Amino acid sequence: MSTIVSSFRESKPFSQMVGLLFFLILGFLFATGLMVLCPVDMEAVAPGRIRQMLWVQGGQQLLMFLMPACVWAWVYQGNAMRYLKVDMRGRKWLQGLVAMVLLLLLMPINDWVTYWNAAWNLGPLEETMRQMTEQSTRIVGKMLSLTGVGDFALQLLVVALVPALCEEVFFRGCLQQVLGKWFGNGHVAIAVTAIIFSLAHGDIYGFVPRLLLGWLLGYLFYLSGSMVVNVMAHFFNNAVVVIFYYLFHQGHYWADPTASMMIPLATTILCTLAACVLFKMYFVNREEKALNSGKLNRKKTKKK
Repeated sequence: MSTIVSSFRESKPFSQMVGLLFFLILGFLFATGLMVLCPVDMEAVAPGRIRQMLWVQGGQQLLMFLMPACVWAWVYQGNAMRYLKVDMRGRKWLQGLVAMVLLLLLMPINDWVTYWNAAWNLGPLEETMRQMTEQSTRIVGKMLSLTGVGDFALQLLVVALVPALCEEVFFRGCLQQVLGKWFGNGHVAIAVTAIIFSLAHGDIYGFVPRLLLGWLLGYLFYLSGSMVVNVMAHFFNNAVVVIFYYLFHQGHYWADPTASMMIPLATTILCTLAACVLFKMYFVNREEKALNSGKLNRKKTKKK
């Protein structure tokens, strides 16, 4: 038995990728089974039915992404928590807060990119793709249509926190790290993971904004070395949408949450530049400082 376990943990990146794909398919089958056992009515208007839709959505995320990632990390890496970099040491929560500010500053440029991407003309596929996007938007709008305080907490849990945790553990914690070993280049792994991450959402008219989000989250994980930072950042990105919908249904926000905010170009440029400076100072420079410190310590050890 120990020989079998060690063979998994010493396998090549390609074999690990095959294993990850196997567990992903298994998770997909479990998630499909949940839909069969607990069918939801996409046209439901009753609060109870919408809450059921939310719980099933959360269960699907756990089965499709979190369970396969954790099982794979345990089988192939031994210590899942260590491999997935679930670590609060070194004030990682503070880096997470900085990442949230970073995403806040990038909201204007993200809005412009979203507006541009939504205007794509896909020719013969246009009608089909538009219908898929509209269906997805309707489902999200349905799940975020409840206005009670308890419902708001449930929405934050299921629509913001659960996807943030599940997707980051799978895409950044597992896929990106395996691809990094496979390609031998962390930057290529980040780019490829970001493409797969965006494609997995199945929305061509939101492909570019999600691609850029995945790219940023990839570098946050690469530079911070902490899953905590990524989950906090991803949660914030999702929570903003939940909050806008909640305020809209409460009558405190006048615009359609899916509509473009049309922030002035000058403001967009300033916010984007500020985000770049913050990213460079708090993530890139800290990583370079840590690398230089490690090299210095190794030199001192050799001298001794």
